[in-house]
Amino acid sequence: MDYPKYIKSGLLIGSGAIESAHRTVLQKRMKQSGQRWSKKGLEKMISLRVLNMSGYWNKIRDLITKAA
Repeated sequence: MDYPKYIKSGLLIGSGAIESAHRTVLQKRMKQSGQRWSKKGLEKMISLRVLNMSGYWNKIRDLITKAA
C-alpha cells in the first residue's frame, strides 16, 4: 500500500475506525444477554443495523411508504 498517498488524501489507514464501528454497529446489539442468532437472522439484523447507523433508515422507510 502507498501509505503516504492515502494519508495525503485524508483516508484512514488504521484499523481503529473499523474496530469502533464493529463494536457500535454489531456487538452492541448482537451480544446482549440471552441473544441467540441463526446465520440468516444475524445477516438480516446486521443489514438493518448498518442502514440505521449510516443514516439511510429514513430514506428506505420513505421509499417503502411511497411505494405502498
